[in-house]
Amino acid sequence: MKLQLTIDHGKRHEVIALVDILADHVDIVEIGYPQVVTFGLDLVKDLRAAHPDLCLCVDAKVFHGGTGVTTRCFEAGANIVTCLSAAPNPVIEKMVAKAEAYGGQIMCDMSAPARSLAQRTAEVDDLGVAYVAVHTGYLPEYDYDLEVHRHWFTPKVQPLDLAKVAKRNLRHAKLALNTGINEGNIREVIALKPEVVMVGRGILDTDDWVASAERLRRYMPFEG
Repeated sequence: MKLQLTIDHGKRHEVIALVDILADHVDIVEIGYPQVVTFGLDLVKDLRAAHPDLCLCVDAKVFHGGTGVTTRCFEAGANIVTCLSAAPNPVIEKMVAKAEAYGGQIMCDMSAPARSLAQRTAEVDDLGVAYVAVHTGYLPEYDYDLEVHRHWFTPKVQPLDLAKVAKRNLRHAKLALNTGINEGNIREVIALKPEVVMVGRGILDTDDWVASAERLRRYMPFEG
């Protein structure tokens, strides 16, 4: 089980300083989509130069094209590049092929509606992605609706419901969980045995980043 630090906010120098502090206390560092848009892949290049052995995830959220953006991310130093599950299958296939050429991996962000999550999870799994990332449902903005009408009401998805659906439909890819994970719910999260636990504010909004990361790691059953 791996702890992934997600960094979506901060000035460029702050991000670099943050990675310098936490690089030895997490397994993967994700440069979030807002940071990619703001600072470009030069930030990834600088982090790779400073931390040659660090696993870097670039949250590019590729939706179309596939080859060009994926290539640039890997050449900048990414180990993992993300795509959206709503991307056409040929796009994801091209990304997987490019990842194999660079010795990297593709993480698929499950943007599929709740009603079609099971089907789409199985489909992207067959396309060869390494990870499928699913929102936990802990935050209000991810209060999904199953959109399955039963008589007069529509049932609401509870936290981790979507993750459980995704996990049941994975054969090859590994489950990654994100959004709203912290020390208060980490036991529930690791009970699903995801390969990757993605934490942002659960570390960065605390007074001691290193201590928070290390406490989270102690909950996680690492292998090897």
